[in-house]
Amino acid sequence: MGGPVARLEVVAGNAAGMSILIEDELVVGRHAEGAGRLADDGEISRSHARFTLDDSGYCAVDDLGSTNGTFVNGLRISGPQTLSEGDTIELGATTLVVRELPSVAQAPVAEPEARQSTVRPGAASVPVTEEAVPAPVAEEAPAAPVAEEAPAAPVAEEEPGLGPEEGLATAKLDLQIEVDFAAREAWLSLGDASEQVRLVFEGGGWHAAPTQQIEEGSEA
Repeated sequence: MGGPVARLEVVAGNAAGMSILIEDELVVGRHAEGAGRLADDGEISRSHARFTLDDSGYCAVDDLGSTNGTFVNGLRISGPQTLSEGDTIELGATTLVVRELPSVAQAPVAEPEARQSTVRPGAASVPVTEEAVPAPVAEEAPAAPVAEEAPAAPVAEEEPGLGPEEGLATAKLDLQIEVDFAAREAWLSLGDASEQVRLVFEGGGWHAAPTQQIEEGSEA
């Protein structure tokens, strides 16, 4: 036996006092062969449980859907359960105890290889371990220039208000209106101007009409 080996001892059941060695895999059940039959334990299923041992030394037990179940330290398992020395396994009417387990092999930690630097011909070559070069720190982008505020437009100064003497000259208008309600006519004249404007009330409103010239000496 060149590989790791685990040893289980039967402490209760038909196979009490038997030592069972596990080198790779052991199936326990009524249809198993050799030690896996547990001296014809009538309470185990045809394929009850499987013990496995890997190359690194880990030993585990897994229930194969048995009727009565598989218990480790009094608890029923529903998946692979890693075993330690002193654990108790119950299958049907049989009780086993883990007596020996191979030491768990630890994978060696690989050491980083030292890199050698090359020197010019004629000089002695000395191995130098290069230290990890820190990653370059990203330079911060320069801040965007702040736009200068445009100078405010000059406020136009208000011109001083013009006094009465500096304003526009005002003129008085002399408007004269003569209305003849019977004839529905009106005459407008501006000041002393000889030209008059004749209005006639027609169609519900006043309208400009030609001026009738009255000659001197004629009957009105």
